[in-house]
Amino acid sequence: MFKKISTLSNNFTPPPGACNTYRAFYAKLEEFEQDLHQHVHLENNILFPKAIALGKEFSLREAGKKV
Repeated sequence: MFKKISTLSNNFTPPPGACNTYRAFYAKLEEFEQDLHQHVHLENNILFPKAIALGKEFSLREAGKKV
């Protein structure tokens, strides 16, 4: 969806003569997209792998095995 928003907004570039509110909106929209990408990266590459590892460790402990 953000790819489409980026395309429709000319890569978050306000049109010539745009008012400050319009420019601020585009800047915040681009900032939101960047923050969203960072959030997804952190979830996929840090949080989820740690949660899976903890789940496996818990399962092994529950099964009576040492970790």
